[in-house]
Amino acid sequence: MSDLPIRRVVLYKHGVGYFERETQITGDQSLALSFKQREVSDVLKSLTVLDLNGGTVSAVSYDSTTPIEQLLAEIALSIPDSGSLKGLLPQIKGARVSVKPTGGAAVQGAILGIDKADTRTEHGLEETHRLSLLTDAGDVRTFDLFDLELTLLDDGIKRDLDFYLRTQLASKKKDARTFTLFAQGEGARTVRVSYVLEAPVWKATYRILLEDDPARPPVATGGPEAQPLIQGWAVVDNTSDEDWQDVDLTLVAGLPVSFVHDLYTPRYIRRPVVEVKETTGVLPPMAEVGVDMMMEMADMPDVMSAMAYAPAGAPASKMRGMVRDASPMRERQSAVSSVNTQTRERQVGDLFEYGIEKPVTVRRNQSALVPILLKPFAGRSVLLYQKAARPENPIRCVEFENTTGLTLEGGPVTVLEAGSYVGEAMLDTMKPTEKRLVGYAVELAVRVLDNIDSHSDRVTRVTIRNGTLKTHYAQVQKTTYTFSSKSAKEQVVYLDHPRDDSRWKLVETIKPHEITDNYWRFRFQLAPNVASKFVVHQHQTLHQSWGLADISDKQLAAWVSAKYLDKTTEKALRDVLAQRQQVAKIEEKLNHLNDERTKIHAEQKRIRDNLGALGDRASEKELRERFVATLGKQEDRLIKIGEEEEKLRADRDAAREKLNELLAKLDYDAEVPA
Repeated sequence: MSDLPIRRVVLYKHGVGYFERETQITGDQSLALSFKQREVSDVLKSLTVLDLNGGTVSAVSYDSTTPIEQLLAEIALSIPDSGSLKGLLPQIKGARVSVKPTGGAAVQGAILGIDKADTRTEHGLEETHRLSLLTDAGDVRTFDLFDLELTLLDDGIKRDLDFYLRTQLASKKKDARTFTLFAQGEGARTVRVSYVLEAPVWKATYRILLEDDPARPPVATGGPEAQPLIQGWAVVDNTSDEDWQDVDLTLVAGLPVSFVHDLYTPRYIRRPVVEVKETTGVLPPMAEVGVDMMMEMADMPDVMSAMAYAPAGAPASKMRGMVRDASPMRERQSAVSSVNTQTRERQVGDLFEYGIEKPVTVRRNQSALVPILLKPFAGRSVLLYQKAARPENPIRCVEFENTTGLTLEGGPVTVLEAGSYVGEAMLDTMKPTEKRLVGYAVELAVRVLDNIDSHSDRVTRVTIRNGTLKTHYAQVQKTTYTFSSKSAKEQVVYLDHPRDDSRWKLVETIKPHEITDNYWRFRFQLAPNVASKFVVHQHQTLHQSWGLADISDKQLAAWVSAKYLDKTTEKALRDVLAQRQQVAKIEEKLNHLNDERTKIHAEQKRIRDNLGALGDRASEKELRERFVATLGKQEDRLIKIGEEEEKLRADRDAAREKLNELLAKLDYDAEVPA
């Protein structure tokens, strides 16, 4: 067996780590690695073994999932924890061994068993154990069991005993599973083993040193003013049971796809059961018409040939592209250095990696803080006011533009100014050239008041279409922000004003510096020791609708008085009003006729009830005749009501049609004079 130390570790932000081991071997040799049971599936999914000097790796074996009791049951050996030798030898009775007593010659033979004997000593009788051996010469000899050298000559028993001991040892390591790699070749060679395992994500943490910090190291920026600095550290956790001793450490920012897939647990499928069909006789077969398969296959693609030339190594090469090359391009070392980061940065697709130049050591179950960044960036201290965040004061922020050329992974930021701690912030992941306002403290030297005036403006436009009149007017909102500064220096302020582009539009307001998902962001200078005002005007257009078929004289007069209509449209609307009144008169007559019919029906019901109560007396006969005469007149009137209703309905429909024609002709769109 040979040791396989960890030489390289690549940590990602999605819960896995890439581990690379390397060792020197000579000739044929086996290498062993132990993993926890929960890690085995990841190892089986990603394990790569390379003999870099012309050798071959013939196989990789690993412990199965079979319980230890079942494994040991196959070799029928059981060695007790106490008295192991005298417990083992009776189980291998008949095995050939070589026995060499102390000071004597070696004797070969077969084990007969273990005999007990009582030996008198100065301490009294003591029980001793002696090995009985049938020698090759045919003699039976006994030897003191604990005063001899014993060598097993049976290869099968030696293999069983070796398997038993290895299995027992593996069971003591809780859930450890051993992988054994068999390398074959000649001479000295290098073997490299790599795999991917679940690992804690590395975490980024930053320090920002603002430009007026006298404690920071000098910076050669080439500009008239020194730029602020950002210093980055990575928190790396080694939760494994093995030290990372002088490893090549790489940290990758990004989110590649990774998943868990169980390759360790054996899988079985249910096979069909085929039974022998018993028959009492055989009938002559009736052959079906066949198709010449050679003719059919002539038109089929050569599937096996296509598979033979498939790029089987594609997944491995893709994985390789996610980590750093063996000899990446090295950027020049930063001219700014108080803590030497010594990192190599490289873009790999959408990922970004930090390669630590010097070897890193992290002991098992320990963590390390590794410097990864120390560079100037374009930025300055500004104020940001968001009423939703803090109504009384703005937030002091770093106006951060990522001019480092690196992808900055998200993490906490500690801000230092003039050599002192001034606040903390959270930095989201930033690509190169991205800009961000990073808030770190409340600016108590500036207080903010806001006053909101919201009202409806006059009607500015009137439209008439499809028989509907709409008046258009503006809902105006004026927000006045008052910034009272007690600071002795001029400051840049960013003001976030809530926006809803679907409703509100800016008017008589300076153009926003930028637009976010929820805000118009304005930028202006705040003078020292004064109260400054900033006004945001916005409006939205609203409308109110009226159906012209239902207007009144009073409503029309109000529109004319407000100068909503020109003379032509006013006359057209008066014609509409007159026609609507004509329709209303006809409707009123129809209602009167309907009321009359209802009264007649009620009277007829009363009369019929009275008729049913009358008898055959002469006085009652006269009354019956009067009732019958009244019913006749009422029936005549009902016939006339029906005729009148029919005519009125025709007149009403004609009047309505004319009204609709008048409404359809109306098309008006005009601005209302102030």
